[in-house]
Amino acid sequence: MKDLFLSVLVAFTCAVGFGIVFGIKPKELWLAGICGMVSRIVLILCESASLGRFSYTFLAALVGTLFAELIGHLRDGSVAKYMYPGLVLLIPGDVLYKLILALLTLDRTGFSAQAVTLAHALLGIALGCTLAAMPFRPAPRDRGNVRRSTM
Repeated sequence: MKDLFLSVLVAFTCAVGFGIVFGIKPKELWLAGICGMVSRIVLILCESASLGRFSYTFLAALVGTLFAELIGHLRDGSVAKYMYPGLVLLIPGDVLYKLILALLTLDRTGFSAQAVTLAHALLGIALGCTLAAMPFRPAPRDRGNVRRSTM
């Protein structure tokens, strides 16, 4: 329990740190920290439920992006300034480290396994961010069947 609390506290602190780097106003940094905490909590819960890397990064990115979208729209501000600090913590640095180590030691099997795991994690983050943002974006307008002539 102590480790879980510490992990969530560190996620808050790191998200606030990234918020500073991304230029968030000091009075709004706590919101970026909360976004990081929310993403981390979902990641921990899903990982402890033995979901695969794709699934838990997808769900954590989905919930983190939804939180950032809601806060950004409620505050009439940029969604990205809350989303980036909250989701940067999901980047699979552990897998990238193992992938590079396998590359340097010429371990083809390890490299292949880590490359697949990295692809799953990054795809999960990308899809989670995309699907969570879709309800908040306006539908494209129908521009009719206007064709341009090529002469």
